[in-house]
Amino acid sequence: IILSGFIGGSLSGIVCAPLELLMIQQQKFGGSLINTSKQIIRKYGFKNHFRGLITSCGREGIYTAGYLGLGPVITRKLDENYNYSKTTNKIVGAIGGGTIASTLSHPLDTCKTCMQGDINKRKYKTTIKTFITLTKEYGISSLFRGYYWRTGKMICTVFILNECKQFLSPLFFPEIFN
Repeated sequence: IILSGFIGGSLSGIVCAPLELLMIQQQKFGGSLINTSKQIIRKYGFKNHFRGLITSCGREGIYTAGYLGLGPVITRKLDENYNYSKTTNKIVGAIGGGTIASTLSHPLDTCKTCMQGDINKRKYKTTIKTFITLTKEYGISSLFRGYYWRTGKMICTVFILNECKQFLSPLFFPEIFN
């Protein structure tokens, strides 16, 4: 279950990387998405739309493994092995899945954002060099800036998506749930 979430999330990184790069560049310089895209192609070539692709795929894979895999697995294991309430198990599953996924994916997100903000590669050239630059200049803690906000959001995401999944699954797949 966790691996399926990771693979699905990783594939979504292929779409996320260029869209987030456009968003970051648009925030820096203004203009429409189409004009921003044209400007990137003109100055840096089409392939630079995929700057940060590896970190995007890794981040999305871990993030999705957390909310589609790890959170539900923790909840199910608690349901099967402990006599806590269903609500307690869901909350613990969301906190566990969200915290683990956020902790593992946050450095990738920080690196990706730095790379996509520096599209001309003046400071952040490659993925590895970006990690090295960040940790040399600002320390390991720089990879976790904004961690608490992102972790809180991730915990809420795990909880909300799993509640939606439980409610909607019988509606979409009644043959399985009857």
